[in-house]
Amino acid sequence: MAESKLLARNPDVILREEDPDGALLFNPDTNQIRVINATGLFIWKQCDGRKDLPAIVVALKSAFDGVPETEVEGEVRAFVDDMRANGFLGIPTQARK
Repeated sequence: MAESKLLARNPDVILREEDPDGALLFNPDTNQIRVINATGLFIWKQCDGRKDLPAIVVALKSAFDGVPETEVEGEVRAFVDDMRANGFLGIPTQARK
């Protein structure tokens, strides 16, 4: 895993947790809605501006039993890439403190 960019949620995105199994995200900048499952919600919450992709993968493996080792990095990367491409996630512009 060579990714070392910190990931942060777009502060304009609205999170609505529907139940323990998932949530809705609304991006008012693009008028897009995403329905995410419990795993997506966990990843979303990990994108706090202090973690990079490898740290999120480690956290996911620790939090969920039975995570498929060979697939988890690719799945997290695909989720993060989609969220970034559609303005739900970004990279913090502030310097590390």
